[in-house]
Amino acid sequence: MARFQYTVLSRSQPGLEEEYVRWYSGQHLSDVKRMPGVISAKLFRMDFQRVYDLDAPQWTLMTIYELEGDNAEEIIDSIKAASGTPAMPATETLDKSGMIQAAGHLIAEIG
Repeated sequence: MARFQYTVLSRSQPGLEEEYVRWYSGQHLSDVKRMPGVISAKLFRMDFQRVYDLDAPQWTLMTIYELEGDNAEEIIDSIKAASGTPAMPATETLDKSGMIQAAGHLIAEIG
């Protein structure tokens, strides 16, 4: 079986930051890690982002999942189906600023 990485950038709605982090790290991440095909997950807080002047919304969390299976898309669809609530919806946005922020975070972690 092949192994894949799946990266998710996320943020809360304004005013729900702490609730979101508690839900994400305390419930959602544990649920996803128990799904078939999910090998591991590593959660990063994106606090360094305020150093950069980005026009797009500021991401607060980055999760890197390691997946294993014959069809990564099926596993990712399962994760997406389990993501979000009406108060904390999931979106499929990964734009240029999000990629810059994710790369900057990984560089900052190494340095």
